[in-house]
Amino acid sequence: MADVKPFKALMFNQSLVDLREVVMPPYDIIKDNDVEKFYKKSDYNIIRIDRGLDMEGDGPDNNKYTRAKACMDEWIIDGVLKQDDREALYIYTQEYKMPGGKKGEMLSFFAAVKIEEFDKKIVLPHERTHPGPKQDRLELMRATRSNTSPILSLYFDREKRVHALLKTAMKKSNPFINIRDEKKLAFRMWRVDDAATIKKAVKLLGKKQLFIADGHHRYETALNFRNEMREKTGAKETPYDRILMCLISMENSGVTILPTHRMFRAFKPFDPECDMLKRFFKMKEMKNPAGIKKAMTAKGKRKSIGMLYKGKAWLLILKEDEYRKIIPKGQHVMDYYFLSVTILHYLIFEKILGITDRDIISGISYTQDINEAVNSVIKGGYEAAFLTRPATMDEIKVISLKNEVMPQKSTYFLPKLVTGFLINKMG
Repeated sequence: MADVKPFKALMFNQSLVDLREVVMPPYDIIKDNDVEKFYKKSDYNIIRIDRGLDMEGDGPDNNKYTRAKACMDEWIIDGVLKQDDREALYIYTQEYKMPGGKKGEMLSFFAAVKIEEFDKKIVLPHERTHPGPKQDRLELMRATRSNTSPILSLYFDREKRVHALLKTAMKKSNPFINIRDEKKLAFRMWRVDDAATIKKAVKLLGKKQLFIADGHHRYETALNFRNEMREKTGAKETPYDRILMCLISMENSGVTILPTHRMFRAFKPFDPECDMLKRFFKMKEMKNPAGIKKAMTAKGKRKSIGMLYKGKAWLLILKEDEYRKIIPKGQHVMDYYFLSVTILHYLIFEKILGITDRDIISGISYTQDINEAVNSVIKGGYEAAFLTRPATMDEIKVISLKNEVMPQKSTYFLPKLVTGFLINKMG
């Protein structure tokens, strides 16, 4: 199963830089108008490597990827980046806030994990990927020979064996990273380099499968890069066979999966009380916005969608037996069709309203904040919004094990891992 090893991390030298000024959120969630902010924070902000800027006159020999390599090389020479002198696993905790303001804390650890093809069912995906981001990450990897952004992966630990091991290791030393950001949220990291703890962790993870939560593009890029380097060198094993992963327990890590709601400024006209909607859903019109928010955040196993259209709101509770009658056989496993996002896109948009995915995607906006989604229609000038429920850990496991992938925007994990604390310098 999973081949997890300690590694010598490349890290910022805290005697030369303030970590708060040099790290950043994942490159793919930074908005374009926020990029300049991170460039101005510090001359050593990791954004110069992980999300470089295109410049006039760029070409094959001078571009954002060659500049990323030059930055990394210079920082290493100057001692701004330094490599750990011994192999270790790195325990990491990160506090975060959810859209409603509630605070959570993730417990995880970093390791170098052997890259495996998905069909081996050792490391498994759960979402689709697109070619554009993969090409960008491949060019960066070719230039820097590094993993600058970690992949977040899940493992099952119902007996809390890994959890207990991490907790015990944390008590043996003080964190070597211990900072708070401008929101007063804490980020801490412990180095674990004693042989006994590492051996036990490697053994425990060696019995588990890993499920990619965030970082599908980066994982597939690393797989392609590994194959590329094997072909170039003629070697069956290379220094590029492992990738930086942050590993979290499905049961004990403290992560949160948020739903991703859909909003539309303009939407195809339809009758919200039409017979087709009534055929597949028990419909309840809500008297006020608070009602739909309460219904969609309530615990329970019922499959439901929140629908807001032209200032009104409905709770749609799925009639599962009726839905099963129209589910096509052989295209996807049954579990796929009962994902909240599939019910919305396949049943409501495609089958009931006759809207193609292409038309939907062209006019859609997304948010994880249910208040934003509701207010977009009630106050914000949007014509329609559809509220979904979050995917569960069990759904992710089942979909992955059955060789399926979820529709786009099915999962949104919190927290988003900070980029810049650790780098895996390959080769």
